[in-house]
Amino acid sequence: MGLLRCGVGALLVLAPKRFLQLSSRESPTGASVLLLRTIGIRDLVIGTGTLLGARQGGAAEHRRWTAIGAASDSLDVVASVASWRAIGKKESLGATAAAAAFLFGDVLALRSLGSDGSPTGATEEGAGA
Repeated sequence: MGLLRCGVGALLVLAPKRFLQLSSRESPTGASVLLLRTIGIRDLVIGTGTLLGARQGGAAEHRRWTAIGAASDSLDVVASVASWRAIGKKESLGATAAAAAFLFGDVLALRSLGSDGSPTGATEEGAGA
């Protein structure tokens, strides 16, 4: 999830107008471009934290950053649903679906990690000996 989040974040920072043109009926504004770039920056930070947590920070840190991503995506789902009147049903459904897809990935990633953040099914060295 960290690598995917970094990739999407980088695309949102580098090419926000392309994403805005996919769903919007209007030309992208400076404010909408800025908003999408800030979302990209957030995803880059969370994705980088997840990757570094998994590789350098240990299992608990990996789980912590994955949970942060899940919390962020949960709030994105709520905000997307709550915005349907302001942005329209089609855009609200699209935003909700995108956030829900990331949330689903976060949940799967968290389920694959033990409570200590290590992959489930992994055994501790020396345990039971």
